[in-house]
Amino acid sequence: MKRWFEPSVARYMCALFLVLSAWQGITAEQRTASAEEASVLKGRVSDADGRAVEGAKIFVYDSPDVRRPANFISAGTDKGGMFRMTVSPGRYWVVARLKKTEDYGPLLPGDKHSGEPVEGEIASRSEITMDFIVADLKEAIKIKTKSRERHVKISGRIIDEKGFPVVNFYALASRNEKVEGIPDYLSAWVDDDGRYTLYVPIGRYYIGGAATFPPDQTYFIQGEMIIDGDRSDLDIVKKSGGNK
Repeated sequence: MKRWFEPSVARYMCALFLVLSAWQGITAEQRTASAEEASVLKGRVSDADGRAVEGAKIFVYDSPDVRRPANFISAGTDKGGMFRMTVSPGRYWVVARLKKTEDYGPLLPGDKHSGEPVEGEIASRSEITMDFIVADLKEAIKIKTKSRERHVKISGRIIDEKGFPVVNFYALASRNEKVEGIPDYLSAWVDDDGRYTLYVPIGRYYIGGAATFPPDQTYFIQGEMIIDGDRSDLDIVKKSGGNK
């Protein structure tokens, strides 16, 4: 979980349309903090290249569960990517999202998200500055490939033990067998045939897949392998019951 004294947000996003946020029914009381104890949360939302993102909203939760109605929601960011909102004092988990539609349903391909929530305490009558970077999966891949390291392209399918495609998953490559937080490298969401594409530097990785972002108990690791060149036939097999 990100803390406010750490780098502000995760840059690499994944499986955006999985993030379910049923925000209907948020009351005015939830959105408006008490005037007597109100604190200010402000900052800037930008894209992976540092450009201001207009229309993004900040969602503030009183628990790590960010797939439910938010306690506070900001107005959309202005042309400079700036936001300013009033919240009650307390401990919160905060994310930024930019959606193409105004509905509060699942995020869709092309929507942008700031990744794992930023956690922190807001004191009474204080002013906190938080900056976010939002990106979609294609941009995340571009960020990875801008590295000075030589990247290779690996692709294939995520399948089950019978060879059928596993949908609603993405591929991941981790330098450690236990994945904590955001994987070192990840693919976009697989297509209906289970196909993925992954870009990694030459090296040794644990290869697997996950159904949520960041990965939770649903992720699995197929095994460790050395990646020393482009591959187009690397199928990732998800065994029944998981195989972390």
